[in-house]
Amino acid sequence: MIGIAILLAGAAVGFGLAKWLRLPPIPFLILAGVTLSLVGALPPSDLLEDLLVLGLTVLVFVAGVELNPQRVGAQRAAAMRVGFAQFAALGALGLVAALALGFALVESLYIALALTASSTLLVVRLLQQRQQLFEPFGRLVIGVLLLQDLLVILLIPVLMGASAGPRAVAFGMMGAVAMIGLTWVLLRWVTPFLIIRLGLDEESLLLTTLAVLFVYLGLANLLGLPLIAGAFLAGVSLSPFPVSGIVRAQLNSLSDFFLAIFFTALGGLLVFPSLLGMFHALVLALVVVLATPPLVTIIAERSGLSARPSIEGGLLLAQTSEFSLVVVLQAWALGHVGEEIFTLITLVTVATMMLTPFLATDRVTWRLMALHPLRHKMRIERPMAGHVLLLGCGDNGMPLLETLLIAGHEVLVIDDDPAVIARLLEGEVPCIRGDGSDLDVLRASNARGARIIISTMGRPMDNRALLEHVDSVPVLVRVFHTADAEQIRELGGTPILYSRAAADDFFHWLGQAEQVGLDRERRVRPRD
Repeated sequence: MIGIAILLAGAAVGFGLAKWLRLPPIPFLILAGVTLSLVGALPPSDLLEDLLVLGLTVLVFVAGVELNPQRVGAQRAAAMRVGFAQFAALGALGLVAALALGFALVESLYIALALTASSTLLVVRLLQQRQQLFEPFGRLVIGVLLLQDLLVILLIPVLMGASAGPRAVAFGMMGAVAMIGLTWVLLRWVTPFLIIRLGLDEESLLLTTLAVLFVYLGLANLLGLPLIAGAFLAGVSLSPFPVSGIVRAQLNSLSDFFLAIFFTALGGLLVFPSLLGMFHALVLALVVVLATPPLVTIIAERSGLSARPSIEGGLLLAQTSEFSLVVVLQAWALGHVGEEIFTLITLVTVATMMLTPFLATDRVTWRLMALHPLRHKMRIERPMAGHVLLLGCGDNGMPLLETLLIAGHEVLVIDDDPAVIARLLEGEVPCIRGDGSDLDVLRASNARGARIIISTMGRPMDNRALLEHVDSVPVLVRVFHTADAEQIRELGGTPILYSRAAADDFFHWLGQAEQVGLDRERRVRPRD
């Protein structure tokens, strides 16, 4: 118990340092575990492994709640292409790299599988913190994570049962398919009835949620599958809206606690290998970090996404997964690999997870955008002036667009969602596929010559770039928080503090903002 208390104390210090320095907490939690391990203050390794699995089970369950297949929406085809391509390419590159480094074939196969999937719990958490789950690239990333995790769950029985013969492989595959099928039935029909229609109180709801988790864990154990796979599928079974929101409210307080346990225990289990082992880990980590962003970017762009969300998706997916640890733990328990492989994959997972919060940032994205060879290809055929510029035309923007068009305004739309752009082109609405904070896109849209600009972009930094570029043009900005509203107001914009502003309200604000623009006596080119 003293060891566990010390582990939690170290996690608290890691969280405190991260908050004080305003940096992501995961690297600090891992470093806290490493530090406690070096001074010999952690519990025995067996107990530490149990804590690791416990924390991972809860975190994967919570992450699975966010992976509703319906949330992928119009990005389903792109997610399938990106997910399969990344899985196959990294698997092939990992196999070639492992063989080139001198590992045996069986060890190389496990290493290859460990490199194929990205971290669901890390990426979902970053998307939640940045409020990007519902952006086009966020939907793409969710679809990719869901597909890759399912592929890993299906392939784990293949590698685990290969030495026991085809019958063992077939039994394991059938068990995995059966659990996936059960998950589909639950999320389509059973879960909404249990959670919504029965009107459970908070205690009953929490008990029902945990019951679903333990049923899946029991089934996974019965079928010889990793417990983590059962926890992931249990979370997915509770992912339909609005069930996921209700369940999330019950689990949020537990999530941070088990996050601290998992990453601190992971750091405590980290054993630094020889120089040769460090070199092997560096090579495999570079394979993941360097190959994933360009691969995802190319395929996502060919699937219809613009440059920025494609690059952001690639950077977010550039790490190995918690399932990587599951793969090598299972292989180690079966005697298929030695401690060397477990240490290697643990080191690669820790390194890539620690890098992701620092690589998947706006600053890195824009630097890569500057190097992108096809970034400048989006242009509008006929330059516009005195028009209404609408940045973002999703669920909130479409009713507003219809209102503006009916009122006779000339409107130009900028959106990076290929499905939205396809609908606009079908309706012969002038539009540009691109990012509203990209200065090249703003120049192509003649933002400085617009009559008024309405932004539904959710990130404050994006709206800051817009406001700094257009200067005196009236800009209405949808915001979700009071702090963001104050920031927009200081920059000269007009914040709309509603998460779901109605079209008629926007239209009212439009008239007010136009009057403000006239009062400023700015020059407006006359409309045709």
